[in-house]
Amino acid sequence: MTRPLAMAALLAALAAPAAGQTIKVGLSLPETLPGFDFVNGMYKLFKAEVEANSDLKVDLVFGSALGSPADRLTQMRRGIIQMSDNSEGTYAAIYPDIQVLQTPYLFPDERTAWKVLDGPFGQEMAEDIRRKTGIRVLGWWESGGFKHFSANRPITSPADMKGLKMRVLGPLATIPVEAMGASAAPVPFNELYTALRTGVVDGQDNAIAVFNLVKLYEVQSHLSLTRHTYAFGPLGINDAFFSSLPEETQRVIERAAARAIAFNRETSRAVEAEALDFARRQGVEVIELTDAQRAAFRDAMQPPALEWLRANIDTPARLDAAIAAVAAAR
Repeated sequence: MTRPLAMAALLAALAAPAAGQTIKVGLSLPETLPGFDFVNGMYKLFKAEVEANSDLKVDLVFGSALGSPADRLTQMRRGIIQMSDNSEGTYAAIYPDIQVLQTPYLFPDERTAWKVLDGPFGQEMAEDIRRKTGIRVLGWWESGGFKHFSANRPITSPADMKGLKMRVLGPLATIPVEAMGASAAPVPFNELYTALRTGVVDGQDNAIAVFNLVKLYEVQSHLSLTRHTYAFGPLGINDAFFSSLPEETQRVIERAAARAIAFNRETSRAVEAEALDFARRQGVEVIELTDAQRAAFRDAMQPPALEWLRANIDTPARLDAAIAAVAAAR
C-alpha cells in the first residue's frame, strides 16, 4: 500500500466508531413508574430497535441518576452522554426560538401539533437547533399532551383566575396568568404537592398524567380542561456522535426514532384518557370547557404571550411562521 493510501486508511479507521459503541441516555423518571410508558417505553423501544439492527448498545440511565434536566442537556451537548429526555422547557435556555411552540392556544389539538412538528416548520427548526446547539433532533415526542389549570374552585373563565396564586414556570406561563389577574409562583416541581397542601399556591398547570403522578388529586378538587399549552420534547442526540457513525447505522437510529415516537404519541393519548378517568375516581371534579370558554382563555392569554415572544426570541419571524404552519395544518 502506498503511503497516501495507508494514511487515508489510518484516518478512516480513527474516525470510524468502534464496534459495540454505546449510546448513553439520561432519563428523568424511575424505570417502573406507572402511567409514564409514553416516555420510558419510547426509549425502551428505541433501544430494542437500535440494538437489534446495529452493533450499537443503548444504555438507559433512569431516575435522574445523571443529574437534573439542565445538567443532562449540557452533558448531551458536550458528548458526555449521547441522548437525554429533555422537554421543550429545558431547550428554551439554549434555543429560545423553541418557545414559539409554547404559545397559548397555538395548537387546536394534538394531531395538528404533530403535523406541524413533522412538517416543513418542524424540520426547519430541527436543522436550526442542530446548527446552533450541536443537538440533532430525530423527531418530536409528546410529553403528556395539553396542560390544564387546576385549583380548589371551578375555573371556567379568565375572571375565575383573579386572585389565585398559581404555580407556573417561565414567562410564557407567568405573563398570561398574570394578565388574567392571578399571581404566579415558580415553585419547584418536587415542592408542588406541599405548596398546594399548605396554601403557598392555590393552583397549577400540568398535563393530566403529571397531575396524577404527584397525587395532586389529594390537594386539588377541580381540574379545568383548558388545553392552553401543548407539552412536547425534541428527541435529541449529540450531532457529532451521530455524524461519526456509518450511514447505515444513522439510518437505523432514524428508523428507531420514528417508531419510538409513533409509540409515544399513541401511548400518550391512551394514558391521558386513563389518567382522566383515574382523577375522576379520586373525587376530582373535571370541568369540560366549551369552545366559547376556551376562546375566552385564548383571547386573554395569547396577546401578552405573543408580545413577549416578539421581544425575546432570536427570530421573531419564526413566530409568524409557526402561526402560518398551524393554519395550513388544520
